This record gives sequence, structure tokens and C-alpha cells, in this order.
Amino acid sequence: MSRKSSSSSSDSEVSVEKVVPPLHDESTTSHPTPEKPLDVEQPDKNVKLKYPKSVFCIIVNEFCERFNFYGMRTVLTLYMSQILNFSEDKATIFYHSFLMLSYFSPIPGSILADTYLGKFKTIAILSIFYAFGSIILAVAAIPNFLPQIGFSMTGLLIIAIGTGGIKPCVSAFGGDQFVRPQQDRQLESFFSVFYFSVNAGSLISTAVTPILREDVSCFGDDTCYPLAFGVPAVLMLISVVIFLAGKPLYTIKKPQGNIMGEFFKCIGHAISRKWKAKGEKHDHWLDFASDKFDKQLIEDVKRVLSVGFVFIPLPVFWALYDQQGSRWTFQATRMNGDLGGVVIKPDQMQIVNPLLILILVPIFETVIYPCFKKSGLLTPLRRIGCGLVLCGLSFVVSGFVEIALEPTYATIPGDGRMQLNFINTLPCNVSVVYGVSEKNGNFELQGNMYEFVQDLEAEKDIIVRAFLDKPDCAGYTQFVNIDTGIVSLGTGDGTQGYSILITEREKNLTITRLNKEEQLEKSNTGDPYVAFFLDDRTFEEYSGWNITMLQKIKKKTFEYVYVLNDTAPTTPTVDSIVQTDYQKTEIGSYELFLNGENIGNLENLIQGGVYRVVIQKALNGSNYYDIMTVQVTPPNTVGILWLLPQYFVVTFGEVMFSVTGLSFSYSQAPISMKSVMTAIWLMVVAFGNLIDIIVIAVQSGATGEGMSQASEFFMFAGIMGIAVILFTLMSWNYKYVEEIKIEDEKKRLSAVPSHKSDSSSSSSSSDSDDEKGKENKGFSE
Repeated sequence: MSRKSSSSSSDSEVSVEKVVPPLHDESTTSHPTPEKPLDVEQPDKNVKLKYPKSVFCIIVNEFCERFNFYGMRTVLTLYMSQILNFSEDKATIFYHSFLMLSYFSPIPGSILADTYLGKFKTIAILSIFYAFGSIILAVAAIPNFLPQIGFSMTGLLIIAIGTGGIKPCVSAFGGDQFVRPQQDRQLESFFSVFYFSVNAGSLISTAVTPILREDVSCFGDDTCYPLAFGVPAVLMLISVVIFLAGKPLYTIKKPQGNIMGEFFKCIGHAISRKWKAKGEKHDHWLDFASDKFDKQLIEDVKRVLSVGFVFIPLPVFWALYDQQGSRWTFQATRMNGDLGGVVIKPDQMQIVNPLLILILVPIFETVIYPCFKKSGLLTPLRRIGCGLVLCGLSFVVSGFVEIALEPTYATIPGDGRMQLNFINTLPCNVSVVYGVSEKNGNFELQGNMYEFVQDLEAEKDIIVRAFLDKPDCAGYTQFVNIDTGIVSLGTGDGTQGYSILITEREKNLTITRLNKEEQLEKSNTGDPYVAFFLDDRTFEEYSGWNITMLQKIKKKTFEYVYVLNDTAPTTPTVDSIVQTDYQKTEIGSYELFLNGENIGNLENLIQGGVYRVVIQKALNGSNYYDIMTVQVTPPNTVGILWLLPQYFVVTFGEVMFSVTGLSFSYSQAPISMKSVMTAIWLMVVAFGNLIDIIVIAVQSGATGEGMSQASEFFMFAGIMGIAVILFTLMSWNYKYVEEIKIEDEKKRLSAVPSHKSDSSSSSSSSDSDDEKGKENKGFSE
């Protein structure tokens, strides 16, 4: 999860969304803590004050809010896919639209706090608004209660405005509770606890909400999204109550104005005057605003724009990074999370990133960066560049993982095409000849085996013939007629698959097609699909027959019942064949019961598989039943832990990019423009998600059929490659604030006039040179 920070426009403190302590920065101080506000009165620094109790309300508030946001966000794409029935592309676009708005809204939030309402009222009002949105989303997830799509989108809109609006205010408000400078150390400890509450809330919710979603059933569904959204919503309500309860304890400061307005006014006025003024020349286009704005303000704006210029390629990082919650989560649904006793849910993989962050940040701070410090190789901009490269490489890795997954994809016939699945229910070998329009073929089916024939023309007669090489069928029965002759199985629809059963009736070899199409698509939850064929001549319609799957694991029992009411329509008509619908089941092995009597076992159902189980009464007339499992669509055979390498690489990239980038943007900004620089950093995140929206919408096309997922991953890696080149070129001549200060100081020293008298100039020239050399040497040191 991303650790992006924002500051209130009052420049009091940096507020943090999923934050880690800034790393060592050679270009600035070792710990770039944001500038703290100075109180009007400057009391004795040695006076000890009590730790403000009010900050505990703020810390608990932040924990609950982060739990709500990350808990909801973790399961959001799967909710859109499974409950709202959005395609993966549509769910991804809406997910990134939500994130984009969440990072655009901090700017009006900070203006509202610093210009009109103050931090307390802004946090209070927007938190109530935020909690209301969370409740709407949780209630909208209840099936058949409210129009789900409309209310879900409304809830997300409110949440995005609420979370973004309070983002720049909460930690800054916490900083206001301390008296400077007496409580500087207490202030530092507050931010350590604050950072911990942010990480604790997000880590716990990322682990818990997928369990609430998947392992709890409610409102008649196998999943419980109302609970997965409801628990975070309750935590958000608690955060509001606790925050408001602390009002008597808070130090509440009045709004003091917002520098962002002046920033944009200065730029607008300079552009306007440059366009209108004729014959007037300046060294820099911003100097056209010098008739109205202070020179220092203009210089500060220049500095911000120089940093902003370097930031132009950086949104691509967030375009890739934030796909952990969308494309990478969908990728995880196509993988096998069964680790033998423990099943990792697709959305739970997102917890890898924050866990790695907590491990890697101290390693980079104490080992890696100090090793490179003396050489000067890893300057802040080079760290950011390395982060970009690593993020791009993570998508190369994910692309190769996706290629490994492609053989397990469901095979769906194209428009005007169909597929047939020949199932030999007999214990002996059968030869098959088929013809559909221009395509003909033949093959031999082993006993109790099946064969797929794909890419056949739809809406054309299916002509088949099956025959045995001898009447004896593996000693179970003697056939009277061992050849079906040429049989027409009717026609099938496009994009569908059909099962063809080879069985026995009255000791005659029989072949027939089930008229109802097969389930080819995998479940969007990753659970196996299971359905049955029952071939039993003693079957009686509407007599209470049923098939039950039963699995007992420790304290859990999974039971799935299939009611058998009537025989299935077939071509040509064959009696006593029953075809059930598919049900989603848990993975693992099951006992099978027919009408309450154990008839055998169904072994090893794997995530993502689509299984048609054939139950046939023994040909020799005994009460024994043969059980044959047909794998209609292959299961997810690639283990979910193969996602770890790409998570490792992207997290290494985040440590170098995100933490360094935040520190860099803050340290390079003028004192008066800290909040403006942080706002630009948040805009980088927002524009990154906008890139996702545009790219995915364009590549998916109007028909919704775009490039393969692996190709899309490689495309994003290529976009990152372009961004790295642009970033290298645009930052090549960048001068750090410290370098500019050194140059200015050198100019100042060189401009100092000599006070030596002419009479002594010749005798003292060498001494003067020596003194000047000493001055330069001392400064450089």
C-alpha cells in the first residue's frame, strides 16, 4: 500500500497516509521533518509541559480512519467484479477513478481548512461526511435492498471526498497541540506513534477484510461484502465520535490564510502580462508579475516550478504502483492460493507490500544509503530514478507470471464457433468419428476418459459415429450392438461448449448430446465450479433424488446439495440422464452421497477449476456407481506465492521513490511553499491513476476486447521505460537548493570590494590570495 503524505497549507506538519519515516537524504538534513509553526510567544525552552492528552483522540481517530479506508479499498475491485458484475477492465477503471479523486480532493480540503473553517471544523465535518459514505457503501452491498451500482458509486464518491479532504489536516492538527519549542521532543514522539497508528490500521484491515468477505456467508450469499464494508464503516463512526469527544482538550487555531491562492495568482498574472506586454523583457517569464507581487514570492514560485518540472514523468510510477489493488489482485484470482491447510485469498496478497516496507526502510536507512553516502552515487534524484526502474521491472516480472497463467485460462469459443466435449462413460475403449461443416476428425477414447474438440462452426449439424472393436466391454457387459451408426446431434450455438455422452442402453452402444451448454468460464472468486451428470436407469423424476457433497475439515463442514428433479433434454433423446447446474464450492476432497447413501469420493478440487462429475450406475446391474470427473476448464495450477517476486521488486522501488520523493519535494521547496509542493506531490499520485484510466479504457476498446493481460503488463513497463528516459533528461541539470546557496554565497564573496590601500596592495597581494583561498576552502568543507 502506498505511503503518500500531504501537508496542510499552513505548513505546520506533514500529514501522512500510510507513512514510513523519511530515509536519509544526503542533499538535506538526515531527517527532513517538516517545518513546525512558531507560537507567538516563545517561552523558556527548559520549562517542561505535560504531554497533551488531546493527541490520543487524534491517534485513535487516525487508526480507525486508515482501517476503514484500506479495509474498504482492499476488497473493492473484487466487489465490483463479483457483486456489481463489472468486467475486470470496468472494475479497474472505476477503482482508479476512486483513487484519483481521493488524491485530487486534498487540495480543496487544505484550502477549506486554512482559509475558511480551520483544521478542527474541516476534519469534523468531512469525517461525518466520510462516515456517511462508508455506511452507504456497506448498505448498498446488501443484495436486493438498494440499487447496488448507483448507491455503491455514491458511497465511493463521498468517501473519496472525505478521505482526501481530511488528509492534509489530521497530523497538522496533531502538531498544533504541542507548544514549541518546549515540546519538540514530545512532538517527535507523537509523530512516531502517529505513523505507527497509520501502519497498524492499514495492516490489520488488509488482513481482516478479505476474511470477512470470503469466510462469512450472509444475506443468502456465499460471501459477505456488507460485513467487509460494514466493519470498517463502524470503525469510521468510532473515529468520528472519539475525535469530537476530544474537543474540550484541543488547541484550536484560527485559519491563517492559504498560500496556494497566491501561488496560482502569481502564475496567472505573469502569463497574462507576458501575453499583453509588448516590448517588455525579463530574464524569466515569471518576472512579468513583479509589478504586483513581491520579489521573494516570485523567486519562491520559480523554485517550485523547477521542482515541478522534474516531477512531470513521475505519475507513471503511481500508474503502475496502484495497480496492486486492481490488475495484480485480479491476477491473484487466477492463481492457486492453497498452501496446504492455509488458503491465501487474492486480495490478501496486498498485505505483502506494507510488511516489506516495515522491513526494508530500516535496512535502507542503516545499511544501503550509508554505504553509498561517501561516494555520492545515490543522490535523491538518482534514488527516485532507481525507484522508477524497479517499478517498471516489477511489471516485466508480472508479465512473465501472466504468460505462465495463460495455459490455465478458460477456452471460450469465438463468435460463430463452438466446442464439443466427448465423454466416454464406459470402462472400455470407443472409437469416434465426427464431422461439423468443414471440419472432420476421428480419435479413440480410452475407458472413462474424455476428449475436447474445439473451434467448430456453430449452427451446423453435428454428425458423429461411435463404435467398439468387440462386444465385450472390459468384462462388465456384452454389447448386442457395438456401432451407433451415423447419428445427428443437432446444432449448437456460438461461443458455447456442449457435452456428448457415450453410454449404454439395452446393451446397445448409445451416443447423445446434452442440449444445455456447459459452463466454460471460471468463477470470478477463484472457487471451483462443480456440476453433475447422473446416468441411472432407475431414476424417477420428482421423487426427491439428490446428490450431496460433504467435506469435514477440523471444525468446518461444507455441504452442497444438488436436487435431481427431471431428466435432461438430449439429442437424440435418451432417458434417465440428469444434468445439474453448477455450484461454487470450496477446494479440497469430498464424500459423495446419492439419496443419503455414500457412493464414493470426489478428490482434490482446485481453485479455478470447472468440473463436470459423471455418476453412472454399474453396467453389470449391481448397486455400485462409477464416478468420473471431467475437467471442463483447467484449475489454477500456478501457486499464488509466485507473485512475491514482483511485490519484492515494486516495494524496493517504492522505498527508493516514494519516501525519497516526499523528502525531496519538501526539502527543495521554499519555506513559504511547503504546502504547495506537497499538493503537487499529491497531484502526481492523482495523475498516475488518471493514466491508468486512460490507458485501460483505450486498450480495452469499444468492444471490451483489448490486448492480453501479459501484453498490457509489458506495455506499462514500456511506458515506464519512456518515463525513465524523460526523467533522466529533465533532471540532468537540476540544481539542489544547497548548490544554489553555495553559488549565491560565492557570488556574494566575490563581489566584496577590497579594503586594502593601494600602497600596500603589491606587498599584500599574496596574503590576500591566501586569505581568499582559505575562505573558499572553509566554505566548501
